[in-house]
Amino acid sequence: MRGIRSTCELEIHKVYLRQESNSHRSNMFSHKRKKEEPHTRNSDGALSQSKTNDILRTVPRDNAFHFYEKIGKPTNHVAVSLLDFRDKIKVVQWSSLVFHLKRKDFENWIKETIRDSELAKRISDISPNDFDLKTKLYETINTRINELRKMSSTSTVVHEDLIIAPRLSEVELSRQ
Repeated sequence: MRGIRSTCELEIHKVYLRQESNSHRSNMFSHKRKKEEPHTRNSDGALSQSKTNDILRTVPRDNAFHFYEKIGKPTNHVAVSLLDFRDKIKVVQWSSLVFHLKRKDFENWIKETIRDSELAKRISDISPNDFDLKTKLYETINTRINELRKMSSTSTVVHEDLIIAPRLSEVELSRQ
């Protein structure tokens, strides 16, 4: 830990190490995700129910999003799911939102931990200088949650390995 002189620098170092660890972990398993990707969408392009449930799941506390006002100054707000994250947007300070948007923390957490690249892209399009930042973030996340819920309730996915038996006609059934 040579060269780290203050609590702030220690926090930066911890964040850097965590990002490096996550980067290594996702690179290590990236080949598995690529193979599974075609199975996560049904014929009309919607996400599968398992993928939708995965995005809406609660993550372990070590993978939760921890809000900060600045490096070394946590807000004590933690989000463990996309729904929880959406609700925390309303209560954390505006300065915390700006801090994380500028660093791309929101989009990175949503892409890497929540595994929703579509929402990560939408959040990347929001400017940290936007006057109505809280509302835009909240509405963007809420819209995505509603889309995912709708997909989950209307989507029926048949796994491509599933073999469907031919249906017997009424005549064939009466012979048995």
